[in-house]
Amino acid sequence: MSSYTVQIDSKLAERLEQAARAAKISSTDLIAECIAQHLDITIRHLALVERLEAVDQGLLELASFVGEATAGSNVDVSSLCRYAPPKA
Repeated sequence: MSSYTVQIDSKLAERLEQAARAAKISSTDLIAECIAQHLDITIRHLALVERLEAVDQGLLELASFVGEATAGSNVDVSSLCRYAPPKA
């Protein structure tokens, strides 16, 4: 386990101590829990950003593919999509 020193503004420290008393845990445990929660949120945020970038890249590749597939002739673009509506 690693040890860190944290300096907190006095007004925030008072609120932290009140919250710790209300939760019936030590101020140190409350700080550790807050940091753990923020790190978890940060990791989730980064994963979502990576997924968004992957989706964006996939959309660009799809747009390029459709552009190339339909460039020179009359192509039925409805057959390019797996989820195309049924033909009437």
